[in-house]
Amino acid sequence: MENLQHFLAGWGAGTFGVLVGYPMDTIKTYQQMSNIKLSTHETVSMIINKDGVRGLYKGMLFPLLGSGLLNSVYFGVYDVFLKEFQSLRGYAKVHPTNAGWMQDLFIAGSIGGAAQALITCPSELIKIRMQLGKGVPKTVLALKPAFNNVSTYQTVLDMHRRYGFGYFFIGLVPTIWRDAVNGGIYIVSYQFGRHYMYGELNINPGLFEIFVAGGLAGIVSWIPVVPFDTIKSRMQADDFDKRKYKGMISCSLELFKVASYHGFFKGFIMITARSIPVNIAIIYGYELILWLCKGIDNSNLK
Repeated sequence: MENLQHFLAGWGAGTFGVLVGYPMDTIKTYQQMSNIKLSTHETVSMIINKDGVRGLYKGMLFPLLGSGLLNSVYFGVYDVFLKEFQSLRGYAKVHPTNAGWMQDLFIAGSIGGAAQALITCPSELIKIRMQLGKGVPKTVLALKPAFNNVSTYQTVLDMHRRYGFGYFFIGLVPTIWRDAVNGGIYIVSYQFGRHYMYGELNINPGLFEIFVAGGLAGIVSWIPVVPFDTIKSRMQADDFDKRKYKGMISCSLELFKVASYHGFFKGFIMITARSIPVNIAIIYGYELILWLCKGIDNSNLK
């Protein structure tokens, strides 16, 4: 029952995160795809001139549906492995004072991140192609003007028809690297931050500690993985009829040739800025739903 609670809490938390951060994610994607440096103002103007304000929310449906699932996978898998690792050390319950607590947090979080990458990869591929207007070929748009407002369903159907199932997992390798490293650093930063914010152990941190630790964990965990996210995004936005990138290394070399090492950190400011409200929303949603589930469970026992 407890594992189910973590899955449900993760589902709700993921939905909260997408609703809060999606416009900033669209801006970040445009910046990563550009071969020149674009400011946030220039990027927003470009998107609005092209598609209006709704362009900031283009392709949100698929991530909105999928984010709940991928976050439930992350938190659910993380919780299962953390308890197992702590159990192997001889502890019946997970506690911040247990030996190896932080090591187990990092490994369990990394495994959870790698597991969610299997869902993240196709979800973000569809999202990116819709954000950039690559959901349906221009030849189809010319023949069928009604397709100018391309739906998620049309994008998925066209992708599968033209390229096959395997193309939904283009960019999987950098996605796994990104989510595994991010997942491990994120959960360690969050749990340590909320329990030791004032320099000593706090067993029952409040909302303030949760908010601050969640926001800081989002920044800390994203800094080392921005290059993986940039590579993944460029691979997924590639022209699938004439693919420029054959894999992660090919994309890295091409990006370095075009934009030097600065190119790997395109959208960095927007990513870090986005991570604060998104991760606060995710953590708050997760803790809130978990608290509600435990409250319902306790009342049923009584």
